[in-house]
Amino acid sequence: AVGFSGNSGRDWQNNRKGLFSGSFYSTCVCSPSSLKLLAIKSLLKDEALSIAALKTLPMELFPPVFKVAFDGKQTNILRAMVAAWHFRCLPMGALMKTHDLEILKAVLDGLDMLINQKDRPRSCKLEVLDFRDAQHNFWKVWAGTEDGVCSPNVVSESQPVVRHPIRQGKQVVTVMINLSLKSRDLCKSLKYFHLWVKQRKDVLQVICEKLEFGVFPVYKPLNLLEVFEPSCIQELAVKACWDLRTLSMFAPGLGQMRNLQKLLVNEIFTPLDWFRNRERKEWCSREIISQFSHLTKLQHLYLNGIFFLNERLDQVLRYLESPLETLAITRCKLSESDMRYLSQCPSVSQLTYLDLSGVTFLYLSNPLLGRLLENVTATLQTLKLKGCMLMNFQIDDLLPALSQCSQLVEVNFVHNLLSVSSLKKLLQHTANLRKLTLEMYPAPTEVYNDTGDVMPDRFVQHCSELLETLRGVREPKEIYFVSKRCSYCRGFCVSDPE
Repeated sequence: AVGFSGNSGRDWQNNRKGLFSGSFYSTCVCSPSSLKLLAIKSLLKDEALSIAALKTLPMELFPPVFKVAFDGKQTNILRAMVAAWHFRCLPMGALMKTHDLEILKAVLDGLDMLINQKDRPRSCKLEVLDFRDAQHNFWKVWAGTEDGVCSPNVVSESQPVVRHPIRQGKQVVTVMINLSLKSRDLCKSLKYFHLWVKQRKDVLQVICEKLEFGVFPVYKPLNLLEVFEPSCIQELAVKACWDLRTLSMFAPGLGQMRNLQKLLVNEIFTPLDWFRNRERKEWCSREIISQFSHLTKLQHLYLNGIFFLNERLDQVLRYLESPLETLAITRCKLSESDMRYLSQCPSVSQLTYLDLSGVTFLYLSNPLLGRLLENVTATLQTLKLKGCMLMNFQIDDLLPALSQCSQLVEVNFVHNLLSVSSLKKLLQHTANLRKLTLEMYPAPTEVYNDTGDVMPDRFVQHCSELLETLRGVREPKEIYFVSKRCSYCRGFCVSDPE
């Protein structure tokens, strides 16, 4: 808009003709979304009026009004809006970036109001309360911060489809949540949520698809599963170092996760007071291993530092209904029978990712690792054999199968005891591996002196030779030769990447 100032009627007449005179000034042009936001803020200043207006508030205004009330922590309005929500799903996780107990209480109170209604209004369609960090587009579109018009049908298509079982004659409301627990005790919000759900299990189902323990808990982790549908958990990660006692107490819950697709367990140790109690250690180990008979849907399995796998690997893998995509068994001791089973196991025939780093092959039959690779030549993309104590006499059995793994993108042979001649043979057998983008190899044993320290001149000389050998068969993209810790630089001697 453009305005002007002038005193005479003649000025006004001139301006009507397009002959503007006087001094000009600019005024702000408000977009429709800005005007809508101002109107919403004005409405929410009167709490009672806002709650009363919900009965006639158009569907398209519910999300922007809810978002403004959320930003202003107007808990009474949030409570009423949850009970009157016009959409099938309320994606709270996209808004709640931090744990806010008061807002959580308001949302759950609103859900209580909805559940307790005898005659639910037709306009109220809420079936799923989603605390996962997702559904960002819902708020962007409906709050007017994203260009374009979005119909209710378009939004509903992007929201999760959840089947709702009937319990005791009541329609169950579903709460979706993913948990990443990074403190030793449960936070106040999660404690409140846990207790709230326990008291309403007949009218609620809580679905947690991803559960992660980032630290060793002081609470009993099995108790946490009381409020979830264990069969709905698809990913479980125990990233912290747990003791054998805690994991065995959690094991019955693991066995209930019948649709688990991804499992990561990282480092299990024996409590100090258990070291001399073999019977207790054995019982706990059996209790944990036995749960794998229920985990038939696994696709990705990471077992790192699990000491009781020895002589039991077949009990872990034999119940799988379809081949694994990922298998990582690292820093574990595997027996001859374990490796023999693994080399012919149908569940590993389509692996794309194989990591056996830290598994010592020094005392195992030479051909077993080669036979394992033979079974995955058509699919394997990542191979990690870091620190496996591979020796020169073992590498020949590995090379024929390795040369056929045409889909390989990444290999890691670091911290194995290989000479220059063995490494040259290894590199020459990668001629057909045209998809390799990252390669990591050990510095040859010739770079070390009698005390085990790296001699930098030899390191440069031999690694340059190896690089030229590789360039004779194909052009590498990114390649490293890594030594043991060096007394000169106190770090790792690594060749420049190509």
